[in-house]
Amino acid sequence: MAVIVAGISHRGAGLAVRERIVYRASELAPTIARLRDLAYAREGVLLSTCNRTEFYIVEGGVDAMPAIWQLLSERLGEEASTYGYVRRDRDAVAHLFHVASGLDSMVVGEAQIHGQVRDAWTACRAHAGAVLNRLFQSSLQVAGRVRSETTVGRGAASVSSAALQLARQIFGSLAGRRAMVLGAGASSTRAYARRSSRTELMSARASSRRVTAPSPCTTTNAGQHSAMSTLSFARPPRRAQSSPWNG
Repeated sequence: MAVIVAGISHRGAGLAVRERIVYRASELAPTIARLRDLAYAREGVLLSTCNRTEFYIVEGGVDAMPAIWQLLSERLGEEASTYGYVRRDRDAVAHLFHVASGLDSMVVGEAQIHGQVRDAWTACRAHAGAVLNRLFQSSLQVAGRVRSETTVGRGAASVSSAALQLARQIFGSLAGRRAMVLGAGASSTRAYARRSSRTELMSARASSRRVTAPSPCTTTNAGQHSAMSTLSFARPPRRAQSSPWNG
């Protein structure tokens, strides 16, 4: 009986690959159920965020790797193993501890991953037994200690907050300035939430509209937000209508 983690993350795949293998919260348990049928796995949890999709499996008597790569390749539309990695036993445990603590994140120490790990475990609880329940519970406890007993969480909390910190270092106060946000997902939503109230934001993916107060976004376990329905964006001056920003 082996504990394994196999998946794809920002360390080995670009955004164009990662966004094609994101699973919605409603897909996590059914996908693990299918994997258990294919690989005769004893337990399973699927963690899927904008930066990683990982299968945590307790193997039965059959090697689970072919089935994992089959599922990911079907979703990706090409061979997924070329982007992926596998960790076993001690290495799998250490990997989850690093992930839950934010040490394997694109922005080291970001806090969102802690909740994403917890939500993935909760969604797949019916497929997690004694081994994975203990593993995920321990990973959340370790992550809590890392954040409370070290300085790892004192920097930028996410890619969007890191970008805003850098912008303030370059430009000083952002009040009254106009910025363009590329995209309308989770990072764009966080950038909106952290902006100055007098900073106008535009999105390259949205119809130009006046900024209004945001309402709560619909969030999936993958950390993606339906921001298009909850945010509106600053209208650029009419002379800018021919700008490529408006494409």
